[in-house]
Amino acid sequence: MASYNISNRNRKDKEEKPFSFFLLFPVIAVLAIIPLITFYYEYETKLDQFEWYTGNAKTADFFLRYKTVALIIISIYMVFAVIYMVLGEERKFAWDKKLIPLLAYAVISFISAIASKYSYFSFNGIYEQFEPVWILIGYFIIVYYCFFIFQGETVLRRTMKWFIAGISVMAALGLSQAFHHDFLRTEFGQKLISPEGGLEFKFEIGRAYLTLYNPNYVGFYATLIVPLLVALIFTTKKIWSRIGYGFLAVSLVIILFSSQSRAGVVTIILSLLLMLICMRKVFIKNWKITVTAVAVFAVAFIGINVLNQNILIDRMKSMFSTAPEVHVLESIVTNDDNVTIRYNGNTVVFKTEQDEYGNDIFTVEDSTGTPVTYNYSEESTSYIIDDARFPFTFASVRAKDFYGFSVTIDGQPWYFSNLMKANNKTYYALGAGMALMKLTEQEKSLDFLENHYHFANGRGYIWARTLPLLKKYFFLGSGPETFVIAFPNNDLVGLYNSWHQNEIVTKPHCMYLQTAVQTGVPSLIAMLIFFILYIINSMSIYWKNSYEGYLPKVGVAIFTSSIGYMILALTNDSCVATSPIFYALIGIGLGINYRLKKDIEKTQKNTDTTDTNKVNIEKQA
Repeated sequence: MASYNISNRNRKDKEEKPFSFFLLFPVIAVLAIIPLITFYYEYETKLDQFEWYTGNAKTADFFLRYKTVALIIISIYMVFAVIYMVLGEERKFAWDKKLIPLLAYAVISFISAIASKYSYFSFNGIYEQFEPVWILIGYFIIVYYCFFIFQGETVLRRTMKWFIAGISVMAALGLSQAFHHDFLRTEFGQKLISPEGGLEFKFEIGRAYLTLYNPNYVGFYATLIVPLLVALIFTTKKIWSRIGYGFLAVSLVIILFSSQSRAGVVTIILSLLLMLICMRKVFIKNWKITVTAVAVFAVAFIGINVLNQNILIDRMKSMFSTAPEVHVLESIVTNDDNVTIRYNGNTVVFKTEQDEYGNDIFTVEDSTGTPVTYNYSEESTSYIIDDARFPFTFASVRAKDFYGFSVTIDGQPWYFSNLMKANNKTYYALGAGMALMKLTEQEKSLDFLENHYHFANGRGYIWARTLPLLKKYFFLGSGPETFVIAFPNNDLVGLYNSWHQNEIVTKPHCMYLQTAVQTGVPSLIAMLIFFILYIINSMSIYWKNSYEGYLPKVGVAIFTSSIGYMILALTNDSCVATSPIFYALIGIGLGINYRLKKDIEKTQKNTDTTDTNKVNIEKQA
């Protein structure tokens, strides 16, 4: 099998025009500066219009909002920079047809935002997300900009120095968190992100979260960065540079372990294995470095596991080992004239009327209309149903803020009323925060998910309720940023059975489902086509490459880290804290691929010309 030996070591391409710092700055900002932005931002959620939202009208954000603002500014900067380079510096406009699907995704997302019933959130961002349509369009701009300028070695080396600086700051912060001395929890650290200080942190001591909003996103960050650092080790012979890259890689592995992101651990292993296969000759040639790296990885895993009471191994064991579940409480529906409860395959119906003194008169029947008998218990001051099919108790409730009745099922009280709204006798259930909401029958999903709500750390339930939404929002979705609105957060029974009660599900924990619901299935298809084209293009280049130069090593690292990100996205959402890094790297990867492909074609052309000339000489002889 032939291999491509394209060496560009210590070579400055004569065709490569130098880029000023001001043209490199937006990429440096995306890779190294914006991920570090963390500052207090108070805002109105504007979600109190929905019955399921029971939080405060105002809340605070630290990790997302100002990243969003900075990315929008940077995206605009990139647009004008491209115009300047093409018109002002007369650089040749570059394009690759593989970018078309991503452009289609951006266009569909914009149309979805305009068409959305809740377009305010699509354009301005929403509670716990802040990834509005401007950011989705920005992802395309970032990819194109990086593709446009990163087609040479010099510009890539200059940018990598700044990227490494940003990684170093992030690693220092992560190590402080991993070893129980979180810099952000110090008095000085708190004042950097909030002028008033006195912050409360929801993550336990010793669990790394960096400045990425949630420990799960540490998995994204490490998956994107570690393969790149490993590749950079082989791009230099300077011992201190190799030690530096190695130290940063080990640091991020330690930080990943301390974040307890199980999916992140799995994907980084898969990414490095793919990189090992592609660069097999390089790793074999440098076997001492390879063996050392594997040993350090193992020691880091064991050390962090011991430091945190075996938590890594325990969490890895339970990752996908959920046993089948039985949900005896199947559904509760609040109808106009009754409350219907389905329990263990049987249905019971509750109705109430009030006598002249305001006391409740209950009617309890099964699904056939047959009365269900019950007796009053003086001891518990409640009614006990005699029918073995329904081991419930129920009672009238007259409190300061609630008039209605309660039904206790397996020790859990459920509250209902048709008295709380003037001129409205329909029944409502009482949710968290005293919210009155209608409960409806939920459309069922895949049998496996319905029977494994706790699969993948509780994602089974969320996926089970998300999949049916694809039919409703197939073409244009519900609108960017509106998953929390589209999701049935009034499914109190499902939330109870999956242990999500008193929570608001704001995201599906799957980037692909997130995309399909919010901007439609066609937008997801466009995104997937873009990913597939990049993968095919990369495999055609790196499988046969001999990795003699700088560009192939960095290019294959970006390729394998991107694969890891795409895999990890099966269990995590797109987030403004990490997704811009992914799109910047994949844009750089496309630029490198474009350059290498041209070099391959040039090499093959020269080879064919040489062979032709040789044949002609032989004929003449």
